[in-house]
Amino acid sequence: MSENTYVAPTESAAEMARLIDQDRLVTEAMGGLFPPDLDPKAVRAVLDVGCGPGGWAREVAYQYPDIQVTGIDISQTMIDYANGFVRVEGLDNAQFQIMDATQPLAFSDGSFDVVNARFMVGFLRRSAWPGVVRELARVTRPGGRIILTECDQTGTTNSEAYHTYAGRLYEAMRRSGLYAAPSNVTPLLGAFLTEAGCQQIHLRPHVLDFSAGTTANVAMFENLKVGFKLSQPFLIKMGVATQEELDELYDKVLADMLSESFRALWYFLSVDGRLPRR
Repeated sequence: MSENTYVAPTESAAEMARLIDQDRLVTEAMGGLFPPDLDPKAVRAVLDVGCGPGGWAREVAYQYPDIQVTGIDISQTMIDYANGFVRVEGLDNAQFQIMDATQPLAFSDGSFDVVNARFMVGFLRRSAWPGVVRELARVTRPGGRIILTECDQTGTTNSEAYHTYAGRLYEAMRRSGLYAAPSNVTPLLGAFLTEAGCQQIHLRPHVLDFSAGTTANVAMFENLKVGFKLSQPFLIKMGVATQEELDELYDKVLADMLSESFRALWYFLSVDGRLPRR
């Protein structure tokens, strides 16, 4: 197993809870679990890559009992939670395995009708993207779909402290070999899919308004309150700030997000491609 490059602690219970809530927000902003032109009735097997606690995969298994759902993640804590959840809920069509998405996947060629991956930007180094997407294509059946959902920033806001803090995070990510603004991954997703053999590439932009007074504001406040705090050891390790600097900035960010004048949008992009039929 290769070095864990995730920007937050992968075995953290707080990170697990954050990801569960984030999955709900993202799926709602996207308008559903699948692209609008994908017919779930034609899907028999789905793979969720970097599934975390399995939010998206568990919801697919719940809504579509005829679909066999597999989730993979590097975190033992996340996988244990996901497997425990589906056992309690009686979701016999879902299973979760520890697996490193940066390594060859332990699945046969053409095992899945749909392969889904969200926010690999948080752990996948720039040099690894082409090979990982090719591996996703290998385990996708002819005629199947790969869906990549990514963002380049944590949000665009009217808070100077927010953008200063986020800028430190982006710099740390770039130093560690990850994509981060202004070295953005979203413009490259279609090319990665095309190089992996996909056709019929579709781009679907999404935006989540988490300004003060919106329904998403409280959820995103909690998301970023946890996410920014958990990323601090990573920022310090990458040498972009001291703990004292981060503590001061962090307090200002939270204060700004609680202000009635706070305005914020989070943009992210889904790109999907289809493997040609033989």
